[in-house]
Amino acid sequence: MFKDISSVSLAFLYVNILGFFFHSIVSRSLGPAGYGEFMVLYSFMLVVGNITALLSTVGVKTVVENLSNKFEVLRSLRQYGIFIGAFFAFIACIMSPVFKNFLNVTEIYYFFIIAFIWLGMFSLAVERSFLQATGKFHIYAFSTAFECTIKLLAAIIATYIGLKIGGVLSASAVAIFLSLLFLVSINRELWGKKIKLSIKKMIKIAVYVSPSGLFVYADDIFIRRIFDSHTAGLFASASIIGKILIWFSLSILAIYFPKFVHSKTSSALKKFALQMFGIVLITELGAQVVFFIIGKPLFLMLFGSKFEPALQFIPYYFLAILPLIIDMIFISLATAVEKGLTLIYIHLIVFYSLFIFLSFSSIFDYLEYIFSINLFFFFLYLWMFKKEIFITNKDSQH
Repeated sequence: MFKDISSVSLAFLYVNILGFFFHSIVSRSLGPAGYGEFMVLYSFMLVVGNITALLSTVGVKTVVENLSNKFEVLRSLRQYGIFIGAFFAFIACIMSPVFKNFLNVTEIYYFFIIAFIWLGMFSLAVERSFLQATGKFHIYAFSTAFECTIKLLAAIIATYIGLKIGGVLSASAVAIFLSLLFLVSINRELWGKKIKLSIKKMIKIAVYVSPSGLFVYADDIFIRRIFDSHTAGLFASASIIGKILIWFSLSILAIYFPKFVHSKTSSALKKFALQMFGIVLITELGAQVVFFIIGKPLFLMLFGSKFEPALQFIPYYFLAILPLIIDMIFISLATAVEKGLTLIYIHLIVFYSLFIFLSFSSIFDYLEYIFSINLFFFFLYLWMFKKEIFITNKDSQH
């Protein structure tokens, strides 16, 4: 497992270095107001795009449970990836006027670019899930690095020729489809028999994992509705730095999820869960220390002096999202052992509803809400998983 974690961690480091350059170029090109609007669109794209995690998790769980027929499973999952991606792309197109008004953005055509991105995201998730399930984490890690490299290069070209927000969104589309072509050439097995998958079981797994992607970018989606355009841009820059904790945790969780599935009826589940919790806490501490030492010069180098007021929010953002990250580990455990579905959806509905209906006088109030609501649900998840976490010898079936 150390080799897998090392591969994913190195790729994560590379991806985030390039990611910071990506956001540096975009923020400097668009300014605080334009960058705030871009982040609303980018977060909206990733919220639904992260629903691809449902297909990824379905893929991992199904392949792990059917290793003798893994290529038949892969071919079947590819069909579902194309169908689901087309469905979400269609929704983005027909609902684009509603999305434009609700999110308070300037151009409707942005959502057609997002539709094209969603079309490719689901198929890409299938290919990566096959790598996860078969333990090819070195290729999995390389594919994420490859995607980020292409996105950065395409964004540089787009901003250089003056394409602004639409051009930067299109950079993600280019990167996703080139990555998809790369992984299909690696996984191959395009033709042959398919296995009949249990739609009922796939839906059950998908229903568990669907909320995960919706949690990650919820705070950025509503900033244009809650704050003025300049403040929204400042929050967006702070959140990009802060979300490094979420991205790293989810990258490591991609390694641990197959372990959760394998050990769901044994005492080893507790060991893997506690390891994952420990990694998150160490990462939180490390992020705070690194930011204290080099945070200010690094941030100003990336975003420029126009965004300097956002510096004060970053340490608080790191802390605010810690309960959310731990909650997402619990959601992953719930998916593996198939329990706690009602609580997950109550959490999601409450989280989004209060974003919409509460008013916030400052960014600090906004962060306090994120911390408090997720801490409350942390205790509920902890109670739900008390047997798995606190009982040493657990051999019962779920």
